[in-house]
Amino acid sequence: MKHKRSRGMTRYGLERKTSLGQQLLAGFGLSIATVGISTLWINHRLIQVDLGRQAEERAQTITQSLEFSIEGLLEIEEQSILRRVVQNYATLPAVIEIAIVSPDGRTIAQSGQIPHGRIYAEVHPELIPVMDQALERGADVSQEIKLNGEAALVQILPFQSTLFGTVGQRGLAVVILDLQQLRQDAEQTFLTSTITLVIGIVLLLLLMARLLQQQVLHPLNSLNQAVNQSKRTGLFTLPPDLPPNEVRFLATTFDTVFKQLEAYDQLQAEITQRRQVEAILRESEARERQKSNQLEATVQELRKAQTQLVQSEKMSSLGQLVAGVAHEINNPVNFIHGNLHHANHYIEDLLDLLRLYQQCTPPIPTIQDKEEEIDLDFLQSDLPKLLASMKVGADRIREIVQSLRSFSRLDEAEVKDVDIHEGLDSTLMILHNRLKAKSDHPPIQIIKDYAQLPKIECYAGQLNQVFMNILSNAIDALDEQNMQRSKQDIAAQPSQITIQTRPIQDDRIAIHIIDNGPGMPAPVQQRLFDPFFTTKPVGKGTGMGMSISYQIVTDRHQGSLHCISAIGQGTEFVIEIPVQQTNSRAIGIGTEGAGVSTKSE
Repeated sequence: MKHKRSRGMTRYGLERKTSLGQQLLAGFGLSIATVGISTLWINHRLIQVDLGRQAEERAQTITQSLEFSIEGLLEIEEQSILRRVVQNYATLPAVIEIAIVSPDGRTIAQSGQIPHGRIYAEVHPELIPVMDQALERGADVSQEIKLNGEAALVQILPFQSTLFGTVGQRGLAVVILDLQQLRQDAEQTFLTSTITLVIGIVLLLLLMARLLQQQVLHPLNSLNQAVNQSKRTGLFTLPPDLPPNEVRFLATTFDTVFKQLEAYDQLQAEITQRRQVEAILRESEARERQKSNQLEATVQELRKAQTQLVQSEKMSSLGQLVAGVAHEINNPVNFIHGNLHHANHYIEDLLDLLRLYQQCTPPIPTIQDKEEEIDLDFLQSDLPKLLASMKVGADRIREIVQSLRSFSRLDEAEVKDVDIHEGLDSTLMILHNRLKAKSDHPPIQIIKDYAQLPKIECYAGQLNQVFMNILSNAIDALDEQNMQRSKQDIAAQPSQITIQTRPIQDDRIAIHIIDNGPGMPAPVQQRLFDPFFTTKPVGKGTGMGMSISYQIVTDRHQGSLHCISAIGQGTEFVIEIPVQQTNSRAIGIGTEGAGVSTKSE
């Protein structure tokens, strides 16, 4: 679409490029790098802390296995086989030396070059305290030592054998491990995991760069070129190759803004003409000042109306989308739901016929084998249950579709008599996913206190939008409060939203939406219905939700909307509207704005 743009509109173009891709990649890369470094640091610390325990467990395993292996060899005095077994254990990773010592301290078998029968304590005097401790305790002992200037772990296990004769005489199984080699193995493992993580981060960043280029940067560049072209030609052309995401929405917003700016130019031309007439008529300075103030107020109203038009266009699009989805789902669901009843009867008839065949036909071995193979008794009992569960699921989908259609109300753009409770229930159905319990937040209880009300003459879709905004804000406040409370506090005082409806006199009704959240201070309440005012972080609210809700209730329905709140005592919104509308005044929110908005400002 092309729109002519006046010379005053050029300031709305994209005047400079920003390296959005680099910023996004830098932020994403920094986040991944931070998580990766933290993971590596924790892994390194765990490896260092766990190294000593692993070394001790390895040494203990070797000594116990060695004791089991040499028990029989000692009894038959097979020295050559015994030395071979010791040599085999010595080939295990990080093993420096393995020795079998007799109760008198002589070497029976050893993996090194110590002669057979030599006093083992003379070879390694630094092991004498550890050997004495093991003999005294009668249990295995593990201790770190310095062997030839290198860190080592010695594990000594006392054991008994009939070869030693006297009761109480114990030999020793000695295992010495190289701690330095174990540390090197751990560091090698850590290095391998580090390299793998770095490669994964690089590949992930490359994938993100590819996706950003295709889905964000290229469409933004096309939009930027279109805006720059509009500076030179005065015409804005919507790029044709934009993906169906936020970039297209931004381009559509540009298109809408240019339309509004064209109308604004026309208004400015009219203002100029009026000023020329005023100059010709030479009216008084006071009157000119008054008109100038009026014109400034008009500009502010136009800006406000422009924002409201963009918001109502978004509401209309979302409403059409919801109604279309609900319609498309409704047809196949009705087909399934309508045929389930007949299918149930058909299957019951077939099962009855099958039972009749079983009663009237003599047993046939082939058929009996097939019945056992398919478990016919189970099929006969489970098939009706299966159809019943399918019917429950179809009924649930029909309820959800009906709630979506009731909420969107695209077929009720004009004033109609509706059940206000139906609008509240459909809004709660839309918000059901935010109300139920999840892993990151507890459930929010809904307490309905509905009074008997007559049908209300209103714009049903717009009132549903008001309910959505107020309930979404209440859910946000309760979720934020629960993040700061313990599980015990939440269990003692669960989050609740109470919805009350009451008749007032004979011609008005009141809707109370009450939560037990943190409440609001007085300064926030004073500005609650101001346009663009929000207490939410940037990007989570536009500040238009409560302002538009206020206008829908007060201007569109000649009602009132006010808030009652205090810190620590929750918040209550009271909506009062008449049962019958006396007139319908346009307030800048078109009837096509009766759409769906699940986002609260």
